[in-house]
Amino acid sequence: MIEGLYHIGVYTKNIECSIEFYIEILGFDKEWQGIVDHPTMGKIPVAVVKKGNCIIELVQPSDTKLVSQQAGPVQHIALKVSDIEKVVKLLKSKGINFYPDYIEEIPTFWNGIKHTFIYGPSGERIELVEEYLL
Repeated sequence: MIEGLYHIGVYTKNIECSIEFYIEILGFDKEWQGIVDHPTMGKIPVAVVKKGNCIIELVQPSDTKLVSQQAGPVQHIALKVSDIEKVVKLLKSKGINFYPDYIEEIPTFWNGIKHTFIYGPSGERIELVEEYLL
């Protein structure tokens, strides 16, 4: 029986840089870090970061060419925020760039959202979403 989302896996070019980004910039906590002896990839650095019920597994493959330069089947990770204007201001003060460089409102998605996007250190696309009811 499926119970729900377990984690989101993100390939990273540099595990330490990604851990720092998710902790220092986005406010996640590090749950675990170690070397995984993977049956097909060999020994690889892996870390798990968590914010609320959002768990992201950071994986540094032996061959960093496996870290995609383009969006693939998983086009982005969406993180729920409250007071998106305040979050954007805080992240901009930390030197984070936004794509687009403004907050979009989409009243026709679900119950209505405000959102914008940033990129993580390995090019992962991260959507910041605030829900609102019309």
